[in-house]
Amino acid sequence: MRLLVMMFVLTLAGCANRLFYYPDRVDYEPRLITPVPHEDVWIDSTDNVRLHGWFLKARGEAKATVVYLHGNAQNLTAHASYVDWLPAAGYNVLIPDYRGYGLSTGKPSREGVLADARASWFYALARKDVNPAQMILLGQSLGGANALALAGREKLPGLKAVIADSAFSSYSRIGREKMLQIPVLGYLLWPFSPLIVSGGLSPEPVIGHIAPVPLLLIHGDQDSVVPASHSDRLYERAGTPKLLWTLHGGGHTEAFARFRDASVPRVLRFMDYALSGDASRLDPADQGKLTAALAH
Repeated sequence: MRLLVMMFVLTLAGCANRLFYYPDRVDYEPRLITPVPHEDVWIDSTDNVRLHGWFLKARGEAKATVVYLHGNAQNLTAHASYVDWLPAAGYNVLIPDYRGYGLSTGKPSREGVLADARASWFYALARKDVNPAQMILLGQSLGGANALALAGREKLPGLKAVIADSAFSSYSRIGREKMLQIPVLGYLLWPFSPLIVSGGLSPEPVIGHIAPVPLLLIHGDQDSVVPASHSDRLYERAGTPKLLWTLHGGGHTEAFARFRDASVPRVLRFMDYALSGDASRLDPADQGKLTAALAH
């Protein structure tokens, strides 16, 4: 009986970890309200995987290049609208698709997706039209967790800022929370939750290593997909300088959607601060928050 239970748990573990990824190969570009001018690019990752991406050129001289890691569903053509405002503000943007998403080869896995994020960073650094000393890492949801994990695991060349919107703190924590939402079965499986959803490659254990690179965490307090408590935990464990924005009434990854008018100018000021080191360029409310965080 014990052997059967363990076999069942291990089977669930494989399924649960795959449930973090919902890729498709649908081309959502024709559905974009505003076209996103881009260059199609190809990136070599690990395991002979070839990633497809879009490179959005800054209008005029680029202030920096943003590597944008999207969420766990669909593919880059469905996520590009979250960052289509950056080129007009003077930023190049690289949007890679993870393995198994869109036109990228391979199948998604936790290790593979993180390797894809790293490969994308170094691809951007190597481009002749990119200043390798002025780089920003931006991620949403799964992409936010991967951005934090990547920047916390190694010192990325040229990294000037990390921004994570609606990120989860650990795979195991979000997995357990989702498990408890399953009637009856969730409570029966709860004792086995550490075996079913592992915590490896999560951002929480390494987020403190991102410092002294400026860090911005964004989360809606009504997020029903990834509770805002995840960003609270990440903020507590992060080094300084750091900021946490709470979007009151905000849901999942709404910073650059429903809250775009308020969020975009504030993010641009944060990036100006990160690139220049001049805290006076921050939104006035963030200047006070940054000072308070540094004082602790």
